[in-house]
Formats: sequence, structure tokens, C-alpha cells
Amino acid sequence: MRAVRTRWMVLAAVAVALVAGCAAPGTDAVTRVADAWLAAARAKDAATLCRLLTSAAAESVATGDESCEQAVGDLDLPGDGPVGTIQIWSDQAQVTTRGDTLFLTDLSDGWRGNAAGCTFQGDQPYDCDVEG
Repeated sequence: MRAVRTRWMVLAAVAVALVAGCAAPGTDAVTRVADAWLAAARAKDAATLCRLLTSAAAESVATGDESCEQAVGDLDLPGDGPVGTIQIWSDQAQVTTRGDTLFLTDLSDGWRGNAAGCTFQGDQPYDCDVEG
């Protein structure tokens, strides 16, 4: 009886370890985009940052005669990493890092940022440097 109980305990422990090691569906793609965003923010690579945005976010950050690249280049977007918590709701994701909260949307060509440089405001909506 003791051997059976021990075997079940080992099997249960293995099952828990396997489940704990599995990422939620879709997090790999979200993580790749968030990592690319953070690397581009650290490198001040405005062209890459704009390519990682949804078209609405890229258009909203550009003001007047400034292109997306010029406007994003003027922002001090945090590139602190690594990627922390990821939450996915259907085609929307929230990614937290040490210095930023990113919001992503899953489009036909992959995940793109629709808000970045976001600061938690308690009961109020996030305050974001880029949103669209």
C-alpha cells in the first residue's frame, strides 16, 4: 500500500511540474513582440517601434508634420526588462515589465502594440505615452 501511495505522490508531483512549466497558449508570440519592443526602446530604434505598433497607434502618436518615427523618437519609452506578467484575453494582451505596461492586439499579421509607455493609475485608466 505504501508503494502505491508513493507512486501516486510521484506521479502527482510530475503532473504539477509539467503543468507549471507550460506557458499559456499564445504567450510565446506575445513575449517575442514584447521582447522586440523592449530591445527597440533600449536602442532608441524608433523605426522598429513604429513597425511594432498597430496602424491606429502609429497614426495617433504622429502629430502635425511629425512622422511616427520622429514622434516616438522624442518619447522616453522605458526599455526595462525582462517581460514579466502576461495576460491574454482573446485578441488582446497586457504585458508588464519592470518599467512599462504594454497593451497588444492580435492582428492578421501577428501581435502589435496598441498602447505603450503606460503607467497604472489605480481606479483610472492607464496613462500611456503611445495609444491608438
